Amino acid sequence: MLPASRPISPNEDGRASDHAATNISVATKEESSPAFVACFILPRKQAETLISVLQEYVSSAKGLSPANFSTLSIAPTEDSAAVWLAHPEAAKCLGISTTTLYRYAEQKRIEFRKIGNRLEYRRSALEQFKEQHVRPAGRPRRQEV
Repeated sequence: MLPASRPISPNEDGRASDHAATNISVATKEESSPAFVACFILPRKQAETLISVLQEYVSSAKGLSPANFSTLSIAPTEDSAAVWLAHPEAAKCLGISTTTLYRYAEQKRIEFRKIGNRLEYRRSALEQFKEQHVRPAGRPRRQEV
């Protein structure tokens, strides 16, 4: 929260003096409360929880003025886990046919979202699906003599 500035009072001849401006800046610095600035990178739900906890703390503290909390939204990068793929791209990523992917979505075996008539799949969900379906290496078969 920025301190409020006071208007500069003019001198007897109607001009504002430099001395008056200096006194106001010194007075403003002395009256301003200390600032607390923090930067967190969290998922939206956790960020909202943290903000509400901090707001409660500041409002319960005596002698402190309410703080102005703001959050910044940062767009995910291209290789981020929040990237959504269209149905054909997702099928290609998994190495299966689009028909098989439709069946998995219908059976709720894989996470998807439907926008209009279009199915989309989160890249991280596809990677997780692939990891869950890795078969462990079996023992080598005995060769009969």
